[in-house]
Amino acid sequence: MAPSVEGQTPTLSAARNTRQASQATARKVLLVSINIPKNDDPYGSLDTFVFGHLPVVFLIAESATEATKMLEAHPDIAVLIIDVSGEKQETGLALVDKLRGELGNKLIRIVLLGEAAETGGAQNRFLNYDVSDYRDVAAINLPKLFTSLTIALQSFERLISEEDSKQSLQTILDITKELYGVRSVEDFCLTILTQLQVICKNVEDCFFAIPNEHSGELSVTAGKGHYFAAKKQRVSEVVGEHLYEMILAATVGRQNVFEDAVSILCISQEEKLKGVVVLENRAPLTFLETRQMELICANITLGLENADMFEEIKRLAFNDSLTGLDSRAKFRTDVQAHIERVAKPEKRRLAVVQFTLEHLPELNIALGHDAGDELIQFVSEQLTTLFPEAISLARTSGNGFGLCLPYKKTRELKQIPKTIHRLFEHGPSTRENIPHISPRIGLAIYPDDADNATALWRNTNIALSNLKVRNGSYFCFYNSAIANDINARVEMNNALRTGIMRKDLSLSYQPQIDLESGSVIGVEALIRWQRDGGQFVAPNDFIPVAESSGLIAPISEWVLVEACRQRKEWLDQGGDNFRVAVNLSLSIFQNDDFVDLIRKTLNETGCPPRLLELEVTESVIMENPKQTLQNFLELQGLGVSFAIDDFGTGYSSLAYLRQLPVSALKIDKTFIDGLTENVDDAAIAQTVISLGRSLGMKVLAEGVETMEQVEFLWSAQCHQAQGFLFSRPVEAAAVMPYIRNPGRPGFRQKNLF
Repeated sequence: MAPSVEGQTPTLSAARNTRQASQATARKVLLVSINIPKNDDPYGSLDTFVFGHLPVVFLIAESATEATKMLEAHPDIAVLIIDVSGEKQETGLALVDKLRGELGNKLIRIVLLGEAAETGGAQNRFLNYDVSDYRDVAAINLPKLFTSLTIALQSFERLISEEDSKQSLQTILDITKELYGVRSVEDFCLTILTQLQVICKNVEDCFFAIPNEHSGELSVTAGKGHYFAAKKQRVSEVVGEHLYEMILAATVGRQNVFEDAVSILCISQEEKLKGVVVLENRAPLTFLETRQMELICANITLGLENADMFEEIKRLAFNDSLTGLDSRAKFRTDVQAHIERVAKPEKRRLAVVQFTLEHLPELNIALGHDAGDELIQFVSEQLTTLFPEAISLARTSGNGFGLCLPYKKTRELKQIPKTIHRLFEHGPSTRENIPHISPRIGLAIYPDDADNATALWRNTNIALSNLKVRNGSYFCFYNSAIANDINARVEMNNALRTGIMRKDLSLSYQPQIDLESGSVIGVEALIRWQRDGGQFVAPNDFIPVAESSGLIAPISEWVLVEACRQRKEWLDQGGDNFRVAVNLSLSIFQNDDFVDLIRKTLNETGCPPRLLELEVTESVIMENPKQTLQNFLELQGLGVSFAIDDFGTGYSSLAYLRQLPVSALKIDKTFIDGLTENVDDAAIAQTVISLGRSLGMKVLAEGVETMEQVEFLWSAQCHQAQGFLFSRPVEAAAVMPYIRNPGRPGFRQKNLF
């Protein structure tokens, strides 16, 4: 086989494709430099040769150069007969060598006509070229030539059959692999039709039909050619009566039908019809084509089941079974598609809304999950009615929904959360004991807040997070300041974790002064955090971060242990007349093993219980009053004392406070700041002092910074105070010198008490 004009080798598949276009195409034989004298007509009798049912066409070339051109023009030549005798040997063998070696044509059969003397090594050389026969050119005649030609053509047909089998097997494997990768029934059916068209070149019009699950009636799932527009139509409506009867007969008998003008493939499993493929042939199919189609049919059933399974998985993944609404994944997909298809090119605006139902778990506990499901279904039905223009509506979590709406004016935006909130003013149930369910709503705007669905949804989460921080409102629009604040908290949280591991936390101590004697009656342990650059972070900044991230518990335990250890060290230095006060967080105080933790800490540090005072806020006390009372009583038995911190800022019950073994009330600094200027602050401070005295408790004022404040506290008969006027928080090493300093001004005003 000779190279083409572009210098590329005509491939075997090209020859097969030409041959497959019509199996009746004659076999071609090329004779090169051959002279067969008979009746003075060298080649006239060649047309008497027959090969089975196939005609044979002889092509004649007078030279190797001419033969090369013919091989280019006829890549489907089956047999090459070439004279390599005498002076023709070199050019002839050069052609064969190029054909087998450089061009790699292993399919064409070769018959050599040479000298009778060519024996031994010379003939072995010919065998290296994979020749079908070698004949003495001097003794050749038509019968001998026809014999060699028949053998060569038989060999060619065998090779063709083997190549066809390999190609068929590879085709089946490729198609099967592609079918198992398809993830929807419609795509699966369309892929089947496309692959069948590859096999059957004479098919343009075809369709794949699947029976209805209930009625069994066939409907077109995918079509090509003039059946392309027939999708979802009944087969009885898109084909003629005769063809429809043929299809029904094939499905009843579960048999494939191959006729000159139509082929019908029945896809079934365990006698159950799964589908029907109908192909209209422009020419009769070959045996090879029908064989390949039947092999493919054997794999279609399993592939179709896989496609069904993936569609069911997709339905479960993209739809909520309780409400029928889309899932969160489908919601994002639809919003993104709308942005790309409509919002971005047409410069439209839209709002993405996420809202959750607060207290839904309480409803499930109080009335059962059926009541919760009833509420969820009610909400989904109402949302569908209230927002018919919604781009997408989804149930995004157990108690959450997503909504995407177009809008034009800002006032339309503000109406969205109000409409949703009104939905919960009257729920689906008339039962009086139903817990109050209210929505918390976060909104993000396209394109102001983000330009894609994923970022918009993330921003609604940020808006919802801000609601939890702010409280007091049921909806929040996203803005970059909220995101910056959250990012700052996340950054601080990571830095705090690192700081804890690096032991960057420390304690300072602020003296607490008796206003009558001027003596130090205690020190409050205050945590300090110094970051990498040396700057200190205020507790008011990092303590809320620690509380929200769960770091507050290990921090609180460390503060407790360090304060008790330090107090024992002061005791060893002779300091035996003042307490160390430690603030407790809710997370550590409400632990079941809290009392054991205090007992263990005191034992391990050697700090006497009488020198430890625990400060607890009203909110911590009222979180679990029963547990609080139990903890107080057990620790009181050990000798530990208690103070209520920031008194007046919570909502504790006075009747309950009387039951607690509390020794002191601390007036919050916010009231002390306005003591001499704000009548209300002064009245609150006076009331707290009077209340504490009437309950037999000491009262300590925090944040005292001026003598005017001290004078007010004296007149109101407050017992104790701490603040910058007396001392800023100091390191542990400075506490004992401060206590021993006799030069500090006294505050003896005995006439006031």
